[in-house]
Amino acid sequence: MKRYQKIIFLCTANTFLSPLAETLYRIYQEEGMPEAVSRGLVVLFSEPVSPKINVALAQHELRPCEHQNSLQMEKEDITPDTLILTMTFSEKVTVMESYQQDNENVFTLGEFVGEDTDIIDPYGGEEEQYEKCFIDINRRVKKVIQRIKEKETEL
Repeated sequence: MKRYQKIIFLCTANTFLSPLAETLYRIYQEEGMPEAVSRGLVVLFSEPVSPKINVALAQHELRPCEHQNSLQMEKEDITPDTLILTMTFSEKVTVMESYQQDNENVFTLGEFVGEDTDIIDPYGGEEEQYEKCFIDINRRVKKVIQRIKEKETEL
């Protein structure tokens, strides 16, 4: 694994999944680790992030999300040392096709941590679905950090 300078957490609209992953990463990241941002694949106009992010964070006694509004991923966001972590396999394929990226820098969040399942957006679901999603993303983000730390010591 190469040394990354930036991580982009990516979902379709950048209103819940990727801002949550970005926030959790920022809470747990250690000094010297890659910076993190979140972006969306289809952001036609900027929208506020879901208030359910801060509800979930507060329920787990974590600091609130700093990401305020959805942002479209732009070609300029991507450099050779950028790791792109999508929430689903179809988003990964879209990134590779739309932004001419290869497999070296683009993974699903699950794939990067050794799991082959997508993150399911709980939009419109019950509170239990949001909680399950939070727990899943939280666990995977912690694994991302662990994997980056392990690879840093190998380099």
